[in-house]
Amino acid sequence: MSVCLSLINTGLLLGCSDRQHLNVDSIQWRRSERLFQRDDNPNSISMDNSTGFDVWGPWFDGVELLKNTGCSPIDAETAKQKNIAIVGAGMAGLMAYLCLTQQGMSNVKIIEGGDRLGGRVHTVYLSGGPFDYSYQEMGPMRLPLTLTVGNETYNISDHQLVFQLAEEMNRINDDDEDYNIDFITWYESGGTSFPHGGGSRRVGDIPIQQTDSSLASGSPDVPIEQIFDRVNKALPCKDFCIEMANNVFKTHRNEFAFNSEYFNNNTTNETHFGYWGRGASSFWDKLCEDLYLNTTTWRTIDGGMSRLPLSFGPLVKNKITFNRPISKVQYSAENGVVTLGSPSPFDPYETVNSTHDYVFLAAPFSAVRNWDISGLSDVMKDAIANVPYTSACKIALEFKTRFWEHLDKPIYGSCWVAGPDYPGIGTICYPSYNINGTGRGAILGSYISNPDWTERWVAMDEKDHVRYVLKTMVGIHGDIVKEQYTGRYSRVYGALDPLEGASWADPTVGQHRLYLPEYFKTHNNMIFIGEHTSYTHAWIASALESGVRGSVQLFLELGLVDEAKATAEKWMGRWIDVVSSG
Repeated sequence: MSVCLSLINTGLLLGCSDRQHLNVDSIQWRRSERLFQRDDNPNSISMDNSTGFDVWGPWFDGVELLKNTGCSPIDAETAKQKNIAIVGAGMAGLMAYLCLTQQGMSNVKIIEGGDRLGGRVHTVYLSGGPFDYSYQEMGPMRLPLTLTVGNETYNISDHQLVFQLAEEMNRINDDDEDYNIDFITWYESGGTSFPHGGGSRRVGDIPIQQTDSSLASGSPDVPIEQIFDRVNKALPCKDFCIEMANNVFKTHRNEFAFNSEYFNNNTTNETHFGYWGRGASSFWDKLCEDLYLNTTTWRTIDGGMSRLPLSFGPLVKNKITFNRPISKVQYSAENGVVTLGSPSPFDPYETVNSTHDYVFLAAPFSAVRNWDISGLSDVMKDAIANVPYTSACKIALEFKTRFWEHLDKPIYGSCWVAGPDYPGIGTICYPSYNINGTGRGAILGSYISNPDWTERWVAMDEKDHVRYVLKTMVGIHGDIVKEQYTGRYSRVYGALDPLEGASWADPTVGQHRLYLPEYFKTHNNMIFIGEHTSYTHAWIASALESGVRGSVQLFLELGLVDEAKATAEKWMGRWIDVVSSG
């Protein structure tokens, strides 16, 4: 087996070696010895190459290939009584809870630092509730559905996980209207330009790569259009994008081969794009961005995206502790348990503790890096400390009526990029729900993730920031904005939330390759899940996939092969491409 050795310093890739030959048999023997020393469960199965798992691609094929040589009935019953804690009630944590409990794990609890379900899935209701239709999405807004290439249409298959979960939750809740999830069309871009000039342009009117406002930072030596043209010619053809839409896991594995084939001895750097001034982004990140943001059709949830985590309410209501932020995670080698500590409300130097057999850490690294954690490998510590995150800032404004749908050139849903006359605004989004409805409505007046601007906005007083966004809306739509504004608004900035610390993970060159195998390892009874541990980042589907993977990981750790296979087949079955040996 040949590999490349990477030199990493505080999260930065300094260089890679030529290919080195390794004695795989020797390595596997030493690794098996270490596993035996760490875990006295003879049924435990690790998720790595030694057991047939491909951490770079369709890992679930490895589950399907496992033989059914798991626990005895008595051992399985004991294993399913293990005390499991899931830290974080975001989508990854909720998905893990569902997977574990549906396979009979009877002692699973969720510990949430805040007072609601959903984590970064966060709908803000400015007046009333979901079906008063005055809300905006301060987290994820939409779900990619299909990609059209030529005359053919393809499902964006990894996001089918979200639709499948919604069906499952509707079934569990017996279609209770209080928790039911219905999807409606999301209008990504409208059919007209803004009624006023100001340099603003519809998202769909400009090349998709330029919709990221952070691309404006820096001063390249050649026109940005030439750079994008050069890069896009070097990127894979449409067939590769179709493969990504069909099976992003298989394509993730193929992407490394693509790099070797297309970028060997190429003048373009084979590992990253750094020309837009936000650091070194991998080709994989660029490919994902192009696929998702060129999606043809989209969906969103009627009543707000928060209705997805809300649907878990009845399921977890007696199994969740709210308002318990974690600050300490300690592994005891003597007892083989993990202790979770929370700040004492009475003494700042003391913690309130609970002890568990296994712990799922579903919180983002941007929050976890402030915790005191023991029992981790150096690489895992490095990942927690150094994976960078992007922090978005959003401002929603409420109006008395949906006046934008009654202009001479009406606007129905859609997002637009504010032009150079409105710096620091980024994207403006009009609601895709309740089209032509009556009553109040809300506009996302600013959505920006460019760090040059988000760092400025965080230092500005909230009311001054809202005033600036309102002036922008007046510049675009005129005095009707002043007449219609109710005075209600919401401002959400990821970096200011102590439970999140950011909006989504954005690994730099080398980090994705270095850290991904670590997420498939159980670190002294600790399992890491969340969008930051998946193949893709920033999407709900990424969090859900990690929740499934983490659950399978625990089942195999406990020797529950049947349960691991059932979970993989239920949620990842559409991509499984092997014949079971069991």
